[in-house]
Amino acid sequence: MTVRRRFLLTPSFARLIRRERGGLRHVEGFFPEQRDRSSWVRLEEDRGLLILKTLGTDGEIEDQTEIPVGHAHALLDVCAGEVDYTRTTVPIGEAHAFVDEIIRPRVLHLVTVEFASEGEASAFRPLEWFGPEVTEDRRYTHQSIALRGLDDTPEIPLSDAALNSLIDTLEDRFPVQARMAINKPKAKQVSVTRAKAQTSAEVVQVNLDEIEQAMMREMEKTLQKGKPE
Repeated sequence: MTVRRRFLLTPSFARLIRRERGGLRHVEGFFPEQRDRSSWVRLEEDRGLLILKTLGTDGEIEDQTEIPVGHAHALLDVCAGEVDYTRTTVPIGEAHAFVDEIIRPRVLHLVTVEFASEGEASAFRPLEWFGPEVTEDRRYTHQSIALRGLDDTPEIPLSDAALNSLIDTLEDRFPVQARMAINKPKAKQVSVTRAKAQTSAEVVQVNLDEIEQAMMREMEKTLQKGKPE
């Protein structure tokens, strides 16, 4: 059983993460909901998956089967709704957080952490750069966004502490509690954005000091806009 906690994320942080770590394009198409199960198809660049989630006595269980890419495209054509996003995997100690930049049917940024048990999920303390938690709000699941859409989301304030926390994470410095055992990705995800930027063995490195300065300037502009005339 996989337990997930989901948080909103400010768009500027999501852009910074994708710039540093790259991302993998996903398209998910959902079939009409049923009372005790849901199913959808996922297209990951050149890989197709058919996923079934059932609700049992021990909670939600997901089973996935790899299918040909052509079949995935055909199934997407008959789905009731789709969600299109770029996913970036961010290491947190020995674990991973998944940052999703949703671009369709509406722009939204989420960060999700997976756990092997309810106990691990409850013990996890969100990092400073995470936004408000929306785990219990079903409106923020991919399925709900695809099938029912989503109204405006709350504005997430920027802070110096949150920015420093994100930079610490990108530099592999984080609180000890983040080293707890959390589910790792079930499949290796290649950083497509970063891979396309490589012409040989050379990898473009992002200067985090420059990014921090740019983020601080953006924060100052946001604060200035919020001041009364």
